[in-house]
Amino acid sequence: LSCPLHAVNQKPFNEHEGKLQRGNCPMFWFSFNGRCYKYVATHMSWADAELNCVSEKANPVSIHSLNEHNFVRSLIKNFDHAEELTWIGLSDAHKEGKWMWSDGCAVKFTLWSVGQPDNSGGSQQCVVNNDLSDHKWNDGRCSLTIPSVCASRINCP
Repeated sequence: LSCPLHAVNQKPFNEHEGKLQRGNCPMFWFSFNGRCYKYVATHMSWADAELNCVSEKANPVSIHSLNEHNFVRSLIKNFDHAEELTWIGLSDAHKEGKWMWSDGCAVKFTLWSVGQPDNSGGSQQCVVNNDLSDHKWNDGRCSLTIPSVCASRINCP
């Protein structure tokens, strides 16, 4: 018998696995709560990931709730079963310690791995999802080349 609380502590996104819906989104994009998301497997720096998303009238994903984080994880896992590091749209490149979503939304939700963000080496200004064994967020070097997730633009919550 499975306990929902236990599932949340281990892999809360299991309920979404295999259930990605295209909805009203374009080809290769998937819908969650009226917003469209796309996993981009091409390894790019954070800035190039931003430019790539913008070229598709989107931004690197801003995440505003645990449910949305879980959906993004399920999207990543659908294309990358190893769940490697993936860029999201959060950075403090403009002002150290002041985190901003690249789409301009206010940062009201975060899900940092334990001890993060730590700006290790004084050069970690961009945020990765799927860090460590807890698959939460960590700050990393913006020059790191990894996949990313784009999301359609929204009216900020």
